[in-house]
Amino acid sequence: MSFDRIWVDDLQHLETLCTGWQTLDELAMDTEFIRTDTFYPRPALLQIGDGKASYLLDVLTLGRPECLRNLLVTGPLKIFHSCSEDLEMLQHWLGVLPNPLVDTQLAVSLVEADSAIGYQRMVEKYLGIVLDKGETRSNWLQRPLTESQQLYAAQDVEFLLPIWHQLKEKLAAEGKLEILTEESRWLLEEAMEYHPQDAWQRCKQAWRLNGRQLAVLQALASWRDEKARQLDKPRNRVASDAQLQLLAEKQPQNQSDFSQIDEIALGWVKRHGDDVIHAIKQTLRTPVELLPTPLSSPRSPEYKAVRKELKKSLVDLASQLGVPVELLAKRKQTDEWLQALTQKQRPEVPENWPKWRRVPLEKLMKHLHVKGVV
Repeated sequence: MSFDRIWVDDLQHLETLCTGWQTLDELAMDTEFIRTDTFYPRPALLQIGDGKASYLLDVLTLGRPECLRNLLVTGPLKIFHSCSEDLEMLQHWLGVLPNPLVDTQLAVSLVEADSAIGYQRMVEKYLGIVLDKGETRSNWLQRPLTESQQLYAAQDVEFLLPIWHQLKEKLAAEGKLEILTEESRWLLEEAMEYHPQDAWQRCKQAWRLNGRQLAVLQALASWRDEKARQLDKPRNRVASDAQLQLLAEKQPQNQSDFSQIDEIALGWVKRHGDDVIHAIKQTLRTPVELLPTPLSSPRSPEYKAVRKELKKSLVDLASQLGVPVELLAKRKQTDEWLQALTQKQRPEVPENWPKWRRVPLEKLMKHLHVKGVV
């Protein structure tokens, strides 16, 4: 299997291609970008496969073409593999998300009951082709791209359609095609959401803080996220998790307070001190009754017992549904459920989750809460 590889850097050529692509049922897609010193991914390449050729779209010269925006939001089913970062890149670059969409990583995880199958392994398993992934971390912003880079990029879409056809047939036979459809819609909904109020959950030591300190951490984490977006810098270039934790503990309320914190550099204080002081003072006005509940310690025997019981229950439920346990809930959500259960509260399942897993998970959480799990 070897398709033509076509470089596209002319807008008129792209418009002609998009007109033809709009008539198709399916297109394979992938992206290449750089994200080493920025908050947002820097778009470098969009690959499209139509089953006959692999097209490499040079986004550095094409700008933000309207014909491509239209193609993404209408027309063919778009096939990606592990698309979360691709969606973020496309949203930032073109301001739209590909719809309708299918992620073959989701599809293959449902077929194989394994959520960790990457593109290379999937291609080898379903087509018997071994891919060289040596260009994964290369500089996609350089021009011209090397022959090796272009081959790598083209192969990322060349094999998606034939594999998708195999997976679709298997999913239909197993009655899981609707699960994939629901999950694909949910992926798009999640990609459109932004939750700065949840940014503090990146700080893994938050359980060490009391209610007041936790409120400060939440405010500072939201501030860091907003500042990183404004500056287009990685979060840790604005402030590390350790810095936020320390500031939540010390709660400096003026410039002289910072001088007592040796771990915070003077230059950082000059850049961000006023913002931090403002956020802290605002949070300190929060009435006691509105402060967040301190987190349970993950080192406590009770927490460990609840975690063990929750894990077993999720594994059992996944087995009943015939899906990988990782598809039921991500780590962030299971951590929230753990906190609720250890504090004798009923765990909540997000209302916008796909029905196929939301309903059984709601029953499970109600049972665990009533049972007390420990």
